[in-house]
Amino acid sequence: MPVFMTGTPKAARFMLVVILMHASFCLHVNAQLPQHPGKRAVTLVARQVTIDYIIKQVRQQTDVEFRYVPDEKFQRRLNVNFVNTRLDDVLAFVLNGTGLTWITENGGISIIKASVPAQPLVSKPKPPPSPADTLLITGKSLDEAVIIGYGTTTQRFNTGNVISVKGDTAYSRSVNNVLLLLQGRVAGMMVTQTSGMPGTELKVQLRGQTSLFNGTEPLFIVDDIPYNSILTKGLGSQIWSEKASSFGFINPDDIASIDVLKDADATAIYGSRGANGVVLITTKRGRPGKISTRVNASQGFARVARHVPLLNTPQYLEMRREAFRNDNVATTDKNAPDLMKWDTSRYTDWQKELIGNAAAVTNLQASVSGGTPLVQFLVSGHYRHEQTVFPGPFKNSQAGMHFSLGSAVPGKRFSGTLTGSFFSINSQLPGHDFTAQIMLPPNAPPAYLENGSLNYDWLNPYIGLVGPLFNSNIKNLLGSLSLQYEILPRLKLKTNIGYHWLPGNSGTIILIAMYAPALRPNKTGSWSGNDFESASGIIEPQVTYHTCLGNLSLEAVAGGTYQGYEVKREELTALGYKRDDQLGNLDDADSLSRQFLRSSYRYVAVFGRTKFKWRNKYLLNLSVRRDGSSRYGPRKQFAFFYAAGAGWIFSSEPFMAPLERVLSFGKLRASFGTTGNDQIGDYQYLDRYENVGGTYQGIIGLLPVNLYNADFAWEQTRKMEIGLETGFLKNKLLLSASYYNYRSTNQLVDYPLPDINGASNIIGNLPAVIRNTGWEFVLTGHHLKNKNFEWSSVFNISFARNKLIAYPDPGIGVNAWKDMLGQPLSKKLVFQFRGTDPAAGTYTYTNAQGDAGPAETAVRKIPVNTAPDFFGGWENNIRYRRFQLDMLFQFVKQQGINDMYDPQYMPGFQRNQYINVLDRWQQPGDVAAYQRFTQSGRTRPGYQAIFRSDRGYVDASYIRCKYLNLSWQLPVRTLKQLGLDDARLYVQAHNLFTITGYQGLDPETQSGTALPPLRVMAAGVQLTL
Repeated sequence: MPVFMTGTPKAARFMLVVILMHASFCLHVNAQLPQHPGKRAVTLVARQVTIDYIIKQVRQQTDVEFRYVPDEKFQRRLNVNFVNTRLDDVLAFVLNGTGLTWITENGGISIIKASVPAQPLVSKPKPPPSPADTLLITGKSLDEAVIIGYGTTTQRFNTGNVISVKGDTAYSRSVNNVLLLLQGRVAGMMVTQTSGMPGTELKVQLRGQTSLFNGTEPLFIVDDIPYNSILTKGLGSQIWSEKASSFGFINPDDIASIDVLKDADATAIYGSRGANGVVLITTKRGRPGKISTRVNASQGFARVARHVPLLNTPQYLEMRREAFRNDNVATTDKNAPDLMKWDTSRYTDWQKELIGNAAAVTNLQASVSGGTPLVQFLVSGHYRHEQTVFPGPFKNSQAGMHFSLGSAVPGKRFSGTLTGSFFSINSQLPGHDFTAQIMLPPNAPPAYLENGSLNYDWLNPYIGLVGPLFNSNIKNLLGSLSLQYEILPRLKLKTNIGYHWLPGNSGTIILIAMYAPALRPNKTGSWSGNDFESASGIIEPQVTYHTCLGNLSLEAVAGGTYQGYEVKREELTALGYKRDDQLGNLDDADSLSRQFLRSSYRYVAVFGRTKFKWRNKYLLNLSVRRDGSSRYGPRKQFAFFYAAGAGWIFSSEPFMAPLERVLSFGKLRASFGTTGNDQIGDYQYLDRYENVGGTYQGIIGLLPVNLYNADFAWEQTRKMEIGLETGFLKNKLLLSASYYNYRSTNQLVDYPLPDINGASNIIGNLPAVIRNTGWEFVLTGHHLKNKNFEWSSVFNISFARNKLIAYPDPGIGVNAWKDMLGQPLSKKLVFQFRGTDPAAGTYTYTNAQGDAGPAETAVRKIPVNTAPDFFGGWENNIRYRRFQLDMLFQFVKQQGINDMYDPQYMPGFQRNQYINVLDRWQQPGDVAAYQRFTQSGRTRPGYQAIFRSDRGYVDASYIRCKYLNLSWQLPVRTLKQLGLDDARLYVQAHNLFTITGYQGLDPETQSGTALPPLRVMAAGVQLTL
């Protein structure tokens, strides 16, 4: 295996050598003379586009720099239709009749006033150039480049379903996680925050759940490098729960674009990893032109967006006293300190105390870019510092840099691009989320005594400032090298090499100072540490071919993939520290326990794709892939995946000409193919053992938990999709509609085994079938555009359905999902809540006879589906003179968990409650929403059944203003005086407001113990030099 794939520090040194070699190569080719710009070939197919627009697009997408003074002549609109035409000839046609001409100087083109008319277009046919020298500009959003697997295309000629999200926006410069850029902006994709804490997991699901037990997240690829979206076990942090988001370790401002691949035509070329969709993330690159420096700085604060209505002190005390009366129990200092010992006139708003602070957010970004037609570069750096809304000096600090270096030899037969980024993040957080303590009694004693010391006389939440405390340090290195060589005209060899290194360490300490002074002599401290390191390397050689045979255009790509992935984790726990200053020193601990985990993953594949285009209106795309993975049994390690996609641009047919003014574009497309899912973990097919609980003669024994299965095979998804894409009024309005039908089978499940086998189960394939269907609609509008005003918007909405349509019973007890046959996987059968018994004052549920009865007789009859009925987003971009307003709204229609019921403390316990509990039963005959108050556990069965009933779920639909940015561009005169190319002042907000009927903290997280997504307000300045 190559050295750079081993995951050792040598890999990082290898990447440094590559960087230095590539830099030397760039300096060499920079001394070479550039190719004459006018010989570049351009393909333009566009209607009613301005000369200014065409020149800007050519300047952005080629290596030619244009210099001109824009005036009204450049607003002239043209219909152009060139194929492989020299740039000189294109300019002759475009500038004809304008009184302008052009000259080539200093490697670029200057457009000047002509003394003689511009030369007419030369119509003599010329041989088509190589693909690298061809630029396709076909007008606005239909013809912007879209990245697909191992290539690019445009929306006009794409036979698959790909959504492209631009990353270089004000939005990307303000969020702390790359995945937040996709929330509400991609039809069919649900991105859900699990907490408002930085670093916590974001759940991503594209077009539904395709597996019963295994991973359902898309395949993420960053600059051709597969990227794991989560860190399992959260580096040992309880506040990060079991998973932390590794996309918090990439700077969102470094992202140029994110392309989401959905259907079989788009994803089958990724084979066994494409069942759940593919997300291609491309970082920024350098562009030719003068050296440009951009600086962005903002300062803001974050707060919890809403507080829930709780009982005040008189209401709380009334609840507690009534609970004792209902139970016929006398109050004492022991069972009711809040009534007998604490100040009954005291009131503390624990929401304000524990999660009501303003968290400062500082964000700094800077970049330098530029280059020549042969060498381009970009270097950027960033720093972000976030505090928390909790009391105490908790923080999350991150810093990093990104670079891109591209170069080519004269003639561009050989070119290369090197990109890399390094990211470092330090988190100092509490060991537990303070949100879980906001329901403390409102008359609880003060957190601090008069002398300023902590009050240890009660379960004081401020002890959490002393411990447990969590600290982590994580680094993230990404590097990729892309080399391309033109063997023959139209035939190219390309190689992608990538490396990803992610090391991290964390520690959680429990100090003796957490305990009351009187207890400390008998207490000890502890420290637990977690070291994590993952490293992966990938090599993907490819050969591409492109040719035109009359009206037929043919593109073909063939290649292979080799990937290695290593994970190492060491968990260490040290107990029995006698003093807090010894924590972390292993020699001072009384006992140590250590666990070391290591796993390896190997993956190989060959793939190919052929694209046919006839007369620019009949499209066919065929792709195949054969994969091999170390995660599967020896007899099933290889599998074959395929897809076919077809499209028909019917608006180009002669019979559609009468409708051209209204229907400017129309395309039908369809695709079918197979993909796989390998998110199953390593070594699942092998014999596996775990430690037994005790020892025998000082030896720890092993217990088999899983048996070897050589036929352990892939989960497979068959995808079918049809789509209609239309453009109206010269493509000012674009509407796309897609219907998909996925069937996922060969599910990997645990087969239970009898004890005589020695192991409890064996993992194998079950021919269960999950069906995901849905409709997706995307409406893009360029509503108004003139000199002073411009408005564009994108609206998307998705309707997704999921169902388990087959679950064969193997006859050995694999029945975990058997009751859900014919139902959505997200549907649950729960008790039917029948209200509060007017006689007894306890909750009742439907029993087997259909009558209302106690929880002990309840039966599960009512289905509740927590999957969204529909979801989507609406993005608007409005410009008026020098003001720019950008807004994003996200909406979800769904059922969610009712977090108004505390799972541990019933109304009447020493715990605050929602104010709604005042509508309770007090005496026989009362018809009330809540059962009688109690301070004992006698009515607990009825209360606990709430969470397994339809009363435990409520409407959690919402509309949220995810993002708003208002900026003002300084006048040109001011910019010249300051020596700036551009300058903007802006204010922005995240999670500005939420429209919802949900009464809990947040309808997205649906938790009363997790910090909700925060509202962030900031102001900043962006300068370009």
